[in-house]
Amino acid sequence: MAKSLRVIVGTFFFQFWILFMILAGYMVYRLIVYREAWNVILFIVTMILQVNYVKSELFIKFQLWFKMMEWFDKREIVEVEKPKKSNSMFCFHPHGIYSMGMVHNLYTKNTFFENLIVLSSRFALSIPFSGLLLTLFGLQGVHPENLSKLLKKGSNVGIMVGGFEEATLTKYGENRVYIKERKGFIKYALRYGTTIYPVFTFGENNMFYTYNGFQSLRLWLNKFKLIGTIYWSRFLTVPEPHTDMITVCGKGIELPKIENPAKEEIDKYHEIYIKGLKELYDTYAPKYAPKVPLQIF
Repeated sequence: MAKSLRVIVGTFFFQFWILFMILAGYMVYRLIVYREAWNVILFIVTMILQVNYVKSELFIKFQLWFKMMEWFDKREIVEVEKPKKSNSMFCFHPHGIYSMGMVHNLYTKNTFFENLIVLSSRFALSIPFSGLLLTLFGLQGVHPENLSKLLKKGSNVGIMVGGFEEATLTKYGENRVYIKERKGFIKYALRYGTTIYPVFTFGENNMFYTYNGFQSLRLWLNKFKLIGTIYWSRFLTVPEPHTDMITVCGKGIELPKIENPAKEEIDKYHEIYIKGLKELYDTYAPKYAPKVPLQIF
């Protein structure tokens, strides 16, 4: 499928955030190996400045103008039911490499993305320059203080439940989710009586080829907030265009409001969530990922 010049330019242009990450890594290298003081100063100044930045409507319009989701052969958002407009938590899977299904569907009109507040790790938002771009696009930190504030206000939030570990598990042609040890989101949803929605993006794991050796080591690195993925496509860090990106939002799971939920209560609703995620996948996989089983870690 032919891509417009606008889409091509936008898709390649916004890869410069990768250069920022490489630059940040080089600064860390110089700091550790050569103990250069200017690195410390630059890091601190950059991070302080980024904290003061907020969502920019101008930057959002600029990025959306490129219509980067049209880079893929097919892009579709499916809602099993009409989601609530408040007090909801949308839990996205799989993480993939860039979380395209969550981030680049953001602000799509007449869908649950329209008023969604996407939350990202504090680490990602603090990376010099790259974190600034995410902040300007409207992403906020997923740390407990901010999550509690938003849920208390009744906001609709989107989180990537599997985190770095789920990204590390990314493998072309397979659908893997990291959820067995992820229960914190259930605890916060119970505290505020939040409705949770499982969301799955078919095609997320088919954008890149990945190196899959030393999986245990790479998962161990994730504990220190270190990236454990090695990926590539025919266009280096640009996703494969011949991919269908289908994001399906499942049925909402109503949670009771329990200010201090016990472990047994958290475990109960965690199991209900996993069941809901599996039902969502099993319903739509025959159409969008035939003969590809869901692997749960």
